[in-house]
Amino acid sequence: MQDARDIVTTAFRGVQDRICDFLVGEDQAYREDAWTYASGAGGGITRIWEGGPLLEKGGVGFSAIEGTSLPPSAATQFKIPPGTPFYATGVSLVMHPRNPHVPTIHMNIRYFQAGEVSWFGGGMDLTPYYPEESQVVGFHRALRDLCNRHGRDYTAFKRACDEYFVLKHRGEARGVGGLFFDHLQNGQEQDLAFTEALGLAFPDLYRPFLSARDRPVTEKERDFQLYRRSRYVEFNLLWDRGTLFGLQSGGRTESILMSMPPLAKWVYGFQPEPGSPEERLTGYFLKPRDWAGPA
Repeated sequence: MQDARDIVTTAFRGVQDRICDFLVGEDQAYREDAWTYASGAGGGITRIWEGGPLLEKGGVGFSAIEGTSLPPSAATQFKIPPGTPFYATGVSLVMHPRNPHVPTIHMNIRYFQAGEVSWFGGGMDLTPYYPEESQVVGFHRALRDLCNRHGRDYTAFKRACDEYFVLKHRGEARGVGGLFFDHLQNGQEQDLAFTEALGLAFPDLYRPFLSARDRPVTEKERDFQLYRRSRYVEFNLLWDRGTLFGLQSGGRTESILMSMPPLAKWVYGFQPEPGSPEERLTGYFLKPRDWAGPA
């Protein structure tokens, strides 16, 4: 693919704009920070929502940076020597809704060049508090349909998501999964088309969940939302490779940690009431399942 960096970067900027336009229509205007990469060349644009009617905290970040040495967290499959210069561009988002009946959602698409090697990666996963099974099923079927349109293996990407988004220190899934893929080298044009399509699909994938945005919320439900958010924080700080890459590469800390929720709560030895919706989340929804069902 000719001028791969420029083509991918332009496409990913378009993904950020598309998603942000959708969120402005659902919530409010964002705060924008343009920043430069202090450890190399390039930079990014971070757009943040705080205190709106839909999002208690949300962020959509774009970056395109060049550095002198690829951090080890970026290329777990390739034997890239230390000190290899790299180029990386991507879009990352996390939405922490105000209402606990609307799930948190994360998405990332990315492209790397390091020496003679280049690859795409990305994914999307859903972290609900009070999920409705029909919506979880619809989310996974939409992801399967997207994979099928681009000749990708939904089952493999779904399994990789289930295996990646796990709090290993607790033996607990972060949410109900989605897609996760890395080190794609099936042809740059095809891989760009797939990752770009995933990013552009975000509005349609998240919109069905927003019908619950005005549902009444009890104090118990709010407390459970804050408790479950603490699990999200633990994963991002302990296990997330994107967070590690950003910090190891000397990236902008404020943008790297935009994924943190504004409030969270750690409860010692929390046990949900038997038969409660809270128990159903941990006992049923957080167990990996074939949500999409037969093709």
